[in-house]
Amino acid sequence: MTFSDLPLFVSHAQPQHKLAARWEECKRNHPRLLHQLYEISLIAKRKGYEHWSMDAAFHVLRWETAISTDDEGLKVNNNYSAFAARDLMKAYPDLEGFFQLRKQRPRGNPSQIH
Repeated sequence: MTFSDLPLFVSHAQPQHKLAARWEECKRNHPRLLHQLYEISLIAKRKGYEHWSMDAAFHVLRWETAISTDDEGLKVNNNYSAFAARDLMKAYPDLEGFFQLRKQRPRGNPSQIH
């Protein structure tokens, strides 16, 4: 047994590639998700915001689905916000630069950066 095998040193962080795969699954399960986020973000942009938060867009979308349906609202993990911001700006060029992004660092596999 080594130090890295001890519970204190075992990382419980979710690997980036698993998170990316779950984000892709979320988009498949909610095919209108990106367009709904686009509509919400466009409202903020038209109101004069130069930058906005994808977390805020997630919360607005959750609120809107919760009050307009019998459902508890959309279930989207906050950990997907970086993926959503990148995908949204790629799909809708008029939002280019609207969300501030940090450089993603690979965790074990350089192909994980996106």
